[in-house]
Amino acid sequence: MRDRVGQVRVVAVVAAVVLALLGACTGSPQPPGPQRPTEPVAPLGQALAAALTEGSLADVPVDDPERAAAGLTEILRGMDGLRPEVTAGQARPAGEMVDVPLHLVWQLGTQQWTYDTVATFQPQAGAWVLRWDPTVLHPELTATTRLVHQREAAKRGRILGADNIPLADLLPVVRLGIDKSRMDADASTASAARLAQTLDLDVERYVARVRAAGEKAFVEAIVLRGRGEGVPDEFYDIPGALLLRDEWVLSTRRGRAEAVIGTVGDATAERVAESEGRIVGGDRVGLTGLQLRYDEQLRGVAGHTVSLASRGPANTPGASPSPSAPEASPSTSTEPRPLVLVDPRPGTDLVVSLDAVLQDRAEAVIAEHPSATAMAVVQPSTGAVLVLATNPAAEGQALANTGRFPPGSTFKVATALALLRAGMTAETALECSEFITVHGRRFKNYTDFPRDRLGTMTLRDAIATSCNTALISQHARLDGPQLREAAASLGVGVDHDSGFPAFYGSVPDPVDLVGLAAAEIGQGTVEASPMAMAGLTASVATGRTVVPWLVESAEKPTPSGKPLTAGEAAALQSMMRAVVTSGTGRTLSSVAVGAKSGTAEYGTENPPRTHAWMIAYTDDDLAVAVMIHDGQSGSGDAAPLIKEFLA
Repeated sequence: MRDRVGQVRVVAVVAAVVLALLGACTGSPQPPGPQRPTEPVAPLGQALAAALTEGSLADVPVDDPERAAAGLTEILRGMDGLRPEVTAGQARPAGEMVDVPLHLVWQLGTQQWTYDTVATFQPQAGAWVLRWDPTVLHPELTATTRLVHQREAAKRGRILGADNIPLADLLPVVRLGIDKSRMDADASTASAARLAQTLDLDVERYVARVRAAGEKAFVEAIVLRGRGEGVPDEFYDIPGALLLRDEWVLSTRRGRAEAVIGTVGDATAERVAESEGRIVGGDRVGLTGLQLRYDEQLRGVAGHTVSLASRGPANTPGASPSPSAPEASPSTSTEPRPLVLVDPRPGTDLVVSLDAVLQDRAEAVIAEHPSATAMAVVQPSTGAVLVLATNPAAEGQALANTGRFPPGSTFKVATALALLRAGMTAETALECSEFITVHGRRFKNYTDFPRDRLGTMTLRDAIATSCNTALISQHARLDGPQLREAAASLGVGVDHDSGFPAFYGSVPDPVDLVGLAAAEIGQGTVEASPMAMAGLTASVATGRTVVPWLVESAEKPTPSGKPLTAGEAAALQSMMRAVVTSGTGRTLSSVAVGAKSGTAEYGTENPPRTHAWMIAYTDDDLAVAVMIHDGQSGSGDAAPLIKEFLA
């Protein structure tokens, strides 16, 4: 009996042990885990990609929205507004969670920085939510680090002239202005007025700019070349006046070819918006002239660095560590570590044909003339533009290459070519009368035409003396197309895109015989720039069509006019030679082989106002044109300037 009871007890103990083991294997009843959401994760991955591209998690369900929003803001605050383009891949299970691979592309100027990360979604309250982790933005980010972008502007290319002499380069300057952070508002106004008076600026305008600027702003008044040698002593006594040293791209000599070369300055908001990220606020870009036309080439490509840097103090918003984010190492939290480097690519120099010595000489010759004056010089043998000069009275307008003016009697060279092609020779006799009437319109010679030269003369003498009536008397021999073709043979009246702002002239068909008569003497609707007329002069000098060009790398313009024959060239050369031997250009006989004067009427005043022209070529490969706005006569006003230039 006792044995049986003992056996029962043993069985009971064994059963208890077995039950205990079974309980240990199956587990005691536990609270149910998070229910796996039924909705797909893919749409959330797409939403996250769009949200990161926009830089906001507002539309994405997150485990800790406040921490995630603060963390994202902190990570991106040093990225200068850059945002990645993010695309989501195929979601894949990861235990109770789901991973979504992300592909990030950052546009750094013209180059891209790309890499992959993973976003994890976890169940929460019956739905999928993003498990926030800084590694969503970059695999090496932690709860205490962020991304920092630095942009390095490229060194701007130079503009080089003949013999690679720099015409525009990076030069030292000083920027003078008022630093409002050094004083209160009332004091800054008084200092602004003193500074404007000291620098001879518009006091009212500068004071208004200082008042409108922020309380900590530096308000620039003027930029001076050099390292401060020309700063007035009074400047240093003005409270709040500040001198900042800098470098700017400038003409290597003040004013040298500035209307053509152009200027460089701060990019406008419009330029920034149009650049698709290539230009940012604060960049210096070409504003006018060649600096604008070739800005992309000269500006180069900026460099970029993105570094892993410390967020700062440990209590930075959003910096509390996530379960999988390791703490930043001491080196990461103190020294930024580059993740990607894109070196800047310097701008490429622009080479032009301007000759610095001749350009300086031309500008010095015309500088003091009270009226707007322009001079252009072309090399007949090559067509290279050697000089494009304007004086201060031109107020920065590129009149030498873009001016549109009636060329007056200088255009008679083209008319003479048209008459040669119509059957005349340099010896053909013409009648030079005091007046001539065409369809009711009376034409006359220029005011000082010598009366003793009236009467019968050759075509050569008509060009030499610049007799209007002699040429107009032959209007029945010509029509508009003939005149236009002759001009094109001398490089005038045909447009070309030769890589720089240029007006090659316009010779439209006249509407009637009166218009044709006016066109024959360079009036009416005929227009040209000094450069175009220098090209005409070069064509006569070399005996072939010359179309001026300036930029070495640009495609050279191709002549489209009927080629000059040897006989035509010789006849035109004899006519222009007669101008300096016995005609209106005798003052140039010591410096020029051939020339032609011109006076062009314009406007509606009575008597009309006039432009003064003179063109000339030499035996040492120079063709020159000068135009004086509001000049009295080519021989009296323009010729002396050419003589001084060529002497």
